Amino acid sequence: MQVKQIMMVGLVSLLTGAGVQAAELQRITLREAIVLGLERNNQARAARFQSDSARSGATSASLHYLPSITLEEAWSRSDVPVNTFMMKLNQGRFTNQDFDAAKLNNPAPVSDFRTVVSVEQPILVPAAWAGQKVAQRGAERQEAVTEQTRQQVAFQIFQLYLEVQKAHAQLQASVKALDEARESKRQATVRTAAGLGLKSDELRAATQLAAMEQQNISAANNLTLARMQLTLATGGQPGDELDAAEAVQLKRPERDLSGLIGAAQQERRDLQASERGKEQADAALLQTRAGFLPTVGAVGAWQMNDKNSAFGRDHDAWMVGVSLRWNIFDGFRTWHGSGQAQASRSAAVEQLEQARKEVSYQVHEAWLRRIEAEKRHEVANAAVLAADEATRLLAKRFDNALATMVELLDAQTALNQARANLVESDANLMLATGRLYHSAGIFLKEVQ
Repeated sequence: MQVKQIMMVGLVSLLTGAGVQAAELQRITLREAIVLGLERNNQARAARFQSDSARSGATSASLHYLPSITLEEAWSRSDVPVNTFMMKLNQGRFTNQDFDAAKLNNPAPVSDFRTVVSVEQPILVPAAWAGQKVAQRGAERQEAVTEQTRQQVAFQIFQLYLEVQKAHAQLQASVKALDEARESKRQATVRTAAGLGLKSDELRAATQLAAMEQQNISAANNLTLARMQLTLATGGQPGDELDAAEAVQLKRPERDLSGLIGAAQQERRDLQASERGKEQADAALLQTRAGFLPTVGAVGAWQMNDKNSAFGRDHDAWMVGVSLRWNIFDGFRTWHGSGQAQASRSAAVEQLEQARKEVSYQVHEAWLRRIEAEKRHEVANAAVLAADEATRLLAKRFDNALATMVELLDAQTALNQARANLVESDANLMLATGRLYHSAGIFLKEVQ
């Protein structure tokens, strides 16, 4: 049986001696695992909340030109001459008798309930307009970061799904090696009992059998751990297990290297985040320069005053006005702030250029690694075929007393190693293909 067939069988097999437990395992496809992970994974959920926060901040910044309305209710009591004079005047209770010098100098305490409804309407605030652009670009940058996090979570789930698949194949390979070791032990025992073999051959076969039993125990444990890791990545609880329901088979890239690099420049969300970061720095520079421009606003207020109760109305009054504020000199703070923003923008431009270079390199590296993995897989597959044939021939020679137990066990060891290498190389080929798609920013499009 070839190792690739073993991998397919291994995905639907049950652990020896644990049929009831294995039957309770939830088996899901790769697409189901990714959908589940993007919904429940804590990193993906946190990224969504951060994106919501940034978007809310951008919405808040865009509402700066809406009017603000406040209601204020205040109570005060005083015998300070100026205060009592103003309180009575606001309440409409001021009379000619209050001009008496004795009352002006030593007034009786007066209480005042003041109710004010005020309205402020920005008319021209250049810094607020630029601040809206800063917040908007920041929200877009965070959305790109969120999508990149989703891509990373999906790729992590893909890696762990491959680990489950590989662990299944390794377990089945270890079971086959264990069966072969038992057969070699049986043959050695029969030959020794018949006086045709050596006791040392029987002992060597027993040692080989013990080693294969240990490998089988480790392989079963590795499968359990791989299932648990997949569960955690998909947002499950520690100790729970998810099993793979299919063998992952990603198709060869249809685009050439230049096409994948071009796709990465368009699709990579981390690169888009850098681009939004540069645009955010542009808007921040405009915001600091807007500090040199004037601001214009309108204000209005309606006031009620009462001597006895809150929200009472012994007398009322209103006020409206327009103000212009222009920062003529602030100790060069705005000037240097503009220089700081300019330097930050230059840094963002350089970071964006470096990010583009690194993205191109990452795609190129992933392309070469996939070619390497494909060639290694071909070599590993040929090695299994050769080792399997060598073991078969030596087993026949051993039956005919033409080969020693040492030679047979060496051949079986080489076959076991070749099978393990093929399992590893098969998983590495799928991983290299997935990493290439991930580097190009199209991983979710390829697996969903």
